[in-house]
Amino acid sequence: MTPSASAVAGYDRRVTTAASGKLTKGQRTRQRIFDAAFRLFGERGYQAVSLRDIAAEVGITHVTVLHYFSSKDELLAELMVHRDEIEREAAAAFLATDHEADAEYGGLHAPALRWMIHRLEVNAREQGAVPLFLKISTEASDPAHPAHEHFVGRYRTLVELLAQGFEEEFSYLPADAVRVEPRVAAEHLIAIADGLQIQSIYNADTNLIVDDVWEYLRLLGVVSARP
Repeated sequence: MTPSASAVAGYDRRVTTAASGKLTKGQRTRQRIFDAAFRLFGERGYQAVSLRDIAAEVGITHVTVLHYFSSKDELLAELMVHRDEIEREAAAAFLATDHEADAEYGGLHAPALRWMIHRLEVNAREQGAVPLFLKISTEASDPAHPAHEHFVGRYRTLVELLAQGFEEEFSYLPADAVRVEPRVAAEHLIAIADGLQIQSIYNADTNLIVDDVWEYLRLLGVVSARP
């Protein structure tokens, strides 16, 4: 799950809370359902949670939940799209801030690459989000799925953002040291991150994701080692 997907925990809570004063009663109820669903899906697993469980967590009736979402699958799809929308806002805020002096980013110049590292570190702390994202992103590969176009656009935007980041990063290297096109490097980085997050479900070691992404950046020559 690349920066999915998605606004995870800290960002999710801060952004939605800040905006809550501008929401209608129905929008606030919808947000509470999203919050409860994400929390319960993460704690118990998607299959173990029912819409009635979510209703009880929010303090509303099952019928009220059905007023907003016709099924649990629909709720999950809209939840993940909603988190992606909030994540875009969080990413924009991160990219607008100067993190170049931060030692944790190992001298990376490109804001997009620093954001990618940050996003993966947040994901590693929220293991429950990975299976949810993988479920909906896999199902959305069907062109008939309501979230299909969203995920097509999501990956296109992510590739473009990271490609720009690699182009900037490679500009600091000698010309003969660059062995791959920026767009290809971006596609590789996304594939590595997504593939490792699938593996993390089985080996329960999310630290490997960030470690291996740093190793890929080292192999490209843009960093000397993980900070």
